[in-house]
Amino acid sequence: MRKKYSVLDDEDHIGDYNEGVRYREYKKSIRNIQINFEQSLSEVKENINSYENDRLKRSPHAECPPEFFPHNKKKINELENLYKSGIQTLEILKNNFSQNKTYVLEISRYLSIFEKLKIQLQSLKNMFDKMCAQNRINFYPQKDSASVVYKHNEINHVIKERSALQHSISELDNMISIGQETNWKLKLQNYTITQQMKKIHFLNEQLPKIQKIIKNIRYYTTKRTVILAITIASFIFLFFMLR
Repeated sequence: MRKKYSVLDDEDHIGDYNEGVRYREYKKSIRNIQINFEQSLSEVKENINSYENDRLKRSPHAECPPEFFPHNKKKINELENLYKSGIQTLEILKNNFSQNKTYVLEISRYLSIFEKLKIQLQSLKNMFDKMCAQNRINFYPQKDSASVVYKHNEINHVIKERSALQHSISELDNMISIGQETNWKLKLQNYTITQQMKKIHFLNEQLPKIQKIIKNIRYYTTKRTVILAITIASFIFLFFMLR
């Protein structure tokens, strides 16, 4: 029987080990996607900033580099694909590793990271679309003027929503920070109360002894009475000083 239980335990350990290996592989994939996304995002941002700086230095009629818009449009498409791939991988993790609390916390953290990356990507796309409109470059099927106006209003609406969402995220971060500070203060207060309770408990243990000494003090000599009085007074003084 012991041998059978040992085999079952071994199988459980192997199952946990295999699950850990699978989770680490998915986590590594997510981390790589995040790194590639952030690198590409920084590259496109740098390209746009460089373009804007150069545009201010150029004459109004100077032409921009012909490869600028197609290259960065391709990069933005790659960023969208990376984001979709990351979200799909996180969905797989949510569906397969929800029984482990540590995994769930890590998955939630990565979901929060990718939500922020989504906001940054949308902001970058809005900037790029605005630049395309200024340069009369269209990567989409032609639309009538009413559609263009609608699209412009839609972009403005998205920008406002993004600003509101960023404000909400900032408020949430502040609330989390306040909650953490309050939690720390409560723990400190709880520790202080616990220490006070220990001192009170110690005093309660000593009181019967003191009462017994006081009760029998008439049988003591004057010298012994003085010593006991000083000892008891010192004990009480130290107790209140240590509070």
